[in-house]
Amino acid sequence: MSFLRQFHTIVSDQTLSTDEKIQSLLTFGLEVFSLDIAIVSKVVGENYEILYVESDNPDLTPTCTFDLGGTYCTHTLKANKALSFHCAGQSTISTHPCYINFQLESYIGAPIRVGKETMGTVNFSSPNVSAPFTAAHIDYVELFAQWLGSEFARRQAESVLRNNYKTLQKMEEVASIGSWRIDLESKDIFWSNQTKLIHDLNIIDKPKLDLWLSFFENEDCRQTFSHFISEAITHGTPWEVELPVVTQIGRRIWVSLHGEAQFNEGKCTSLFGSLQDITHSVELRETLKAQRREAEMLLDERSHFLSKISHEMRTPLNGISGLLINSLEEQNPDKRTENVQLALRSADILLGLVNEVLDFSKISQEGLSLSTKPTDLPQVMSDIVELYKQLITSPSVDFEANINLCQDYTVECDPVRLNQIITNLLSNALKFTPQGKIQLSVHTHHIDTGIVLHIIVSDSGIGMSPASLASLFQPFKQGEEEVGSRYGGTGLGMSIVKELIDVMNGDIDVQSKLGEGSLFKVSIPLQTTSKCKQDTPFQENTPFDASKLNVLVVEDNEINQKVMEAFLQKFNVTSDFASNGEVALQKCSVKSYDLVFMDSVMPVMDGPTTARNLIKQKLLPNHAHIVALTGNTSAEDKAVCEQAGMQDFLSKPIELMPLAEALSNCLEKIQAHSDI
Repeated sequence: MSFLRQFHTIVSDQTLSTDEKIQSLLTFGLEVFSLDIAIVSKVVGENYEILYVESDNPDLTPTCTFDLGGTYCTHTLKANKALSFHCAGQSTISTHPCYINFQLESYIGAPIRVGKETMGTVNFSSPNVSAPFTAAHIDYVELFAQWLGSEFARRQAESVLRNNYKTLQKMEEVASIGSWRIDLESKDIFWSNQTKLIHDLNIIDKPKLDLWLSFFENEDCRQTFSHFISEAITHGTPWEVELPVVTQIGRRIWVSLHGEAQFNEGKCTSLFGSLQDITHSVELRETLKAQRREAEMLLDERSHFLSKISHEMRTPLNGISGLLINSLEEQNPDKRTENVQLALRSADILLGLVNEVLDFSKISQEGLSLSTKPTDLPQVMSDIVELYKQLITSPSVDFEANINLCQDYTVECDPVRLNQIITNLLSNALKFTPQGKIQLSVHTHHIDTGIVLHIIVSDSGIGMSPASLASLFQPFKQGEEEVGSRYGGTGLGMSIVKELIDVMNGDIDVQSKLGEGSLFKVSIPLQTTSKCKQDTPFQENTPFDASKLNVLVVEDNEINQKVMEAFLQKFNVTSDFASNGEVALQKCSVKSYDLVFMDSVMPVMDGPTTARNLIKQKLLPNHAHIVALTGNTSAEDKAVCEQAGMQDFLSKPIELMPLAEALSNCLEKIQAHSDI
């Protein structure tokens, strides 16, 4: 059998692996050349490493390394072609280290080239002198080297391909991107593993086009996908589209499909592309759209809010300004008194609007807070009933109150906020009942932790439509458009009521029909406490003598100074004034004050800082009282004032009764100190 035929027989044997073929070719070469050692080597720099070997020498094994200069292969690599000699001892290389060290007489070898690079050699050798090598021998060893170079190149390409495929798989997993291909001739569909995972298929599954189409959420999606395929086949149009998909296990996801056509001689033979799970991106995009819509809505509401508040505030401001101007020139004392009383009523309305705006601001930012204390429910309800008896002046409106409360205990609640809930409901009933009847019913029932307070406010007024009921607790909403224009108001009252009831862990239920009136039912759980003796509260318009007090008012606003001066004079108090904290410190260093009214926000030095300095520098007597004056009425603001050493807290606008309580507290403190 010739060299070529045997070589072909070995390399074409599909039952043998590449490694087995190499070993067979080395064995065959030893037979052909009648030599003892066959080696396939890899050369890197001056390092000679054995990759494959056939030899009886146990010291020669794969991975053995030698210095390249100590092998005959160094001559083969320098010659860059096949090289042979059959009697080294009588040749020019008899002084070569390989001959000196190993006494190898015979050698034939050729360089192995992978692409344009020389990888190593294939060589055969023996310590025995052989017959001279023929041209056929040279052809064989060169053919062997060429085949090895092709195999090693194929291995490298396969390795790169495998690595690239692994990298592609990893990228597909990380980015949730899969690939796909449709062979139009065989109608076969290829899906990458990631594409199958996206659709919740098993890796071994082989999808068909019908199955693929069934995954799309609806017929419109299937038609869209089919249309893009048709356009690609007919015109070669690439596409990219986002479609909803229902996976094999029923998950609803969104995928981005990219596809292109492949043509051969003008005919579309296949379609290929990518498929990515973009569910998270779509959900994020929809969230951002919703947030944008919400932001735009809030901007619209803010604009509407500012417009509404501006309009609502101008009405009482106009009343205050106009009535006071008219009072300056009014000679009739009764008429002048009436003007002032109406101006005060307008001021009350304006204050109510400001309070609503502040409450709404708290709701928008951090939520409303409660300031609970033992509260006499019957007294709270009695005050509300008496107030509304005075407010309902129309003879065509009847007001009926049914209060059924136990007198044996107090409850833990915020009486101001409770009052705000009920007065808002009654004010709404009064506003929207031009004639008919308004009823307030209050009763309780006991539970393990205390009681549940039930408040029912009903009226026979204009009522509400279903649309108005649906938006009742939304800010700025006042039902039908003509309601707001006819009856006025900010539309904040009911949203604040709902927030307050939620903060109190209560419930509110509303029943209403357009033209038939409304019914509001409120339930609030409250803890009960034992009844304690209540101090007789100060009654407005009953000032007492506090002339013995030395009072300093620290206030930067001149008008507020005048207001405080007028109020204090009702109690026979002549006060000193300081326009900022530094002036207050100077005054207190030269005069002893019993009571200091301290504005919170001032230039130069603010109220809390001034209070801390007064205490730190001991500029006040031990019995002195510091009372905060501020328009900031949140729990946080009160805490700041208390931490600064202020014992009382008066919110602006100042009212006579709280002022009287502050003066009384100071007098009691002085009395207690003198008794000691």
